[in-house]
Amino acid sequence: MKYKFSICIVLAVLLILPGLLFAAAEGKEKAKVTFYWALYDGLTEELRSDLQEAFNAAHDDIEVDIVPVDWNLMHDKITTAIAGGKPPELCVVGTRWLLEFMDVDAIEEVTKYVGKQTLDNISPGAMEAKIEGKLMGLPVAAGARIMAYNADLASKVPKTMEELRTEAIKATKPPKSYGFLMPGKKHTELTDFAYFLYAAGGDFFEMNPDGTFGKCAINSPAGVKALSFMVKLAEEDKVVQDGYLSLNRFDTHPIFYAGKGAYVFIGAWVESAYKQAGGTFGLKYAQIPPFQGADGKTLIITDSIAIFKDAKNKEAAGKFLDFFYQDEWKAKFDELIGFPPVTMSAGKLPQFQTPLYQVLIEAASRAKGWPLMAEFAQVTDIIWDANVEAFLGEKSPKKALDDAAAKIDKLRGI
Repeated sequence: MKYKFSICIVLAVLLILPGLLFAAAEGKEKAKVTFYWALYDGLTEELRSDLQEAFNAAHDDIEVDIVPVDWNLMHDKITTAIAGGKPPELCVVGTRWLLEFMDVDAIEEVTKYVGKQTLDNISPGAMEAKIEGKLMGLPVAAGARIMAYNADLASKVPKTMEELRTEAIKATKPPKSYGFLMPGKKHTELTDFAYFLYAAGGDFFEMNPDGTFGKCAINSPAGVKALSFMVKLAEEDKVVQDGYLSLNRFDTHPIFYAGKGAYVFIGAWVESAYKQAGGTFGLKYAQIPPFQGADGKTLIITDSIAIFKDAKNKEAAGKFLDFFYQDEWKAKFDELIGFPPVTMSAGKLPQFQTPLYQVLIEAASRAKGWPLMAEFAQVTDIIWDANVEAFLGEKSPKKALDDAAAKIDKLRGI
């Protein structure tokens, strides 16, 4: 009798055990990965949503939350999260921000968490975030800036900035059309001043013999030429869009997509954004021209994805990056934002063998990036103020840049 009773107990336990195990598995907390996702021009909500759903469906033990963030708010959002001790696992950052995060020991080497297959597929030239031999950010977007033009309004490709001014004056018939589109309101990026500064052969800082940054050089003859030219276009020639001082980049570029701008300096996203906006004019691409007699360069910008040291689920974050960097997802991302792919496998896909990408490749050969320094966000803010002072006529371009350079040198203890 006792033997039969024991058998019944064993059978009951065996019947109940799978249910208990299933309940335990169901109750296990998933590893939560938060990803601050920058809202690039051309990027769609559909891709963000599809990527999140696909990854979560493929991983029972991980839940990723891709949080869209306006680029103009990203720096403040991530620095606030770090200061509060609750950073996300992942965040898209301007590559230069990594130095700032390294100073407070807030980020990890991505090679600790991202798979070798993913890393081996990334173009070595895109690894701008390799600092002191350590890869502190995974390149997510890298592209030189170019000139786009509306072939219905402008038929000539200017070879110099001086030619650009002449052609812009011809194409300006406000409010129907503007010869050149330029944002004048302060925003996160200082791109427009950089376009003209680099085209004049200038730079932000002098370089010391040991390769470190010396005194601020924005008030050099090249810098003064750049800002003076911008003021001339906007205030003397009046070839830029009405109300430019109240418009940032995100407000300005839609005017071009609507067919009301002849020329604009812009990033690789221009084609996808033009299509999404329903553009119907003849869209063409060329190089940003140098000033006459100058060895002009163009700007290249690299953004990265950082992994944060105080985040809880870094291993799970690495798995998400391995998933995201497959061609199925990363190539779609690159195509939407218009940047050349950072992965070698995506670079072979047919959608990247186009006139736009040929111009981008040529631009990259004569491009240089921002100064990679921790204080550059503050430097940018000071230069923006100087630009606005010159636009408003409160100071001459030279006086505005002289004052800004002095402030920057003081900020850096020089």
